[in-house]
Amino acid sequence: MKADFSSLFRLFDSIEKQVEGRGSSQPPEEVRVMLEGLMSGTLSSKKERGEAFELLRKEPGWLEWFAEQLKARRKNLPGLQ
Repeated sequence: MKADFSSLFRLFDSIEKQVEGRGSSQPPEEVRVMLEGLMSGTLSSKKERGEAFELLRKEPGWLEWFAEQLKARRKNLPGLQ
């Protein structure tokens, strides 16, 4: 039984660094422009929209920034509140 807990503790120790490393951050300017285009609906091609979603998938720390931006836009647009 002690070996079972040792395995769990090793697992927790190994993933703790991954979890700690994730946080909210603001994307670089070039990426922000693309994500703002996604939010406003100005990304015209399916490829561009796919690239924007892929960036968010690869960088989970940007999701909080993206969500906050969407909330702010929603507050400023009549009918979307």
